[in-house]
Amino acid sequence: MKQIVAVICLSMIFVWVSPIEQVDAASFNDVTRNHTLITEIDYLVDREIIKGYPDGSFKPNNNVTRAQVAVLLTRALGLNTSNIKNPNYQDIPVTHIYYKEIAAAHSAGIFQSAHNFNPGATISRGTMALILQRAFHLKGSDPYHFEDVTKNTDGYQAISAVANNSITRGYRDGTFKPKVTLKRAHFSAFLARALTVTKLKIMKDRNYMYTYAFKSPEDNQTYILNYQYSRNDDKNDIWTITNTTNNKLFNDELLYDGGSVYGQAIAQDFSSHYDLYIELPLRIGIIKHEDDEGISSGVRITVNDTNATHQAGGVTYKNVVILEETTVFNSDVNVYYYADNVGLIKQMKNGKNNYELLKRTAY
Repeated sequence: MKQIVAVICLSMIFVWVSPIEQVDAASFNDVTRNHTLITEIDYLVDREIIKGYPDGSFKPNNNVTRAQVAVLLTRALGLNTSNIKNPNYQDIPVTHIYYKEIAAAHSAGIFQSAHNFNPGATISRGTMALILQRAFHLKGSDPYHFEDVTKNTDGYQAISAVANNSITRGYRDGTFKPKVTLKRAHFSAFLARALTVTKLKIMKDRNYMYTYAFKSPEDNQTYILNYQYSRNDDKNDIWTITNTTNNKLFNDELLYDGGSVYGQAIAQDFSSHYDLYIELPLRIGIIKHEDDEGISSGVRITVNDTNATHQAGGVTYKNVVILEETTVFNSDVNVYYYADNVGLIKQMKNGKNNYELLKRTAY
């Protein structure tokens, strides 16, 4: 009977991580395009880190197992599986189908030594935090408040590190639920986010004047605008905009970087409201949901990429973050492109260029 159970467990692991023809997340029959974690799942599928089942499903709500986690992390991190030291787990002989991956994960310090590995066992969200902290050497021990996490909680520092790196926001009731069993879709999301966490500098560089081509949706005219750093008002960097096309006036731009948040606004009577306000560091997936409370209510912001290559003004930029913004109030889709140490290089509105960086001129 034990042998039969073992065969079943190995089969369940195999169909999730083994190669099959169907590798497009959009074609999974149980993951729709409006699934809130589709960006993260797509990311892993596109890189062949994760596969679906032979029946065309992904089974997002099934529990993830320890063996599956070992295999996926080995693939994601490109761990060496040759001549790996035997971790001597009593239930993982060298003939085990995933012996190499489990041994590689152990050698990398992701899994600790123990009598048994328990490959078919599930993992909790708290254990997930510990695993990701070890795998990605996550820093960030600043206190992060969850209603159900204290300094006495197992994995407290790891949970704080995962939260401080924007890999998790917890639940909307303010809890983290560290003891809840982790589902496949959720682990996929956590893994993809950990792989794409970036701390790019997306503020404009004060040492340059930025020249943009701006296509105004109000009069359908294109204006050439120079952005020049003016001062800091003890909160925002204020950039003065000069219209070189004609004498039409444009309000100053306000940029805010609080270390853990970024804000972008047009200076006006209600300038305390930021047109774009996001948490840092960035990672792929939804970072603001239209159901969120506060000034972002009704707005969804999704990070589609954190390491893209994109062209603007004839210049090719690397390390580009791509943000997509939608709102329940209209059908507009805004896409922002930010390059590391440069700032905004392009903004598209409904598929058409709205802003495009033409050049930067050093002072």
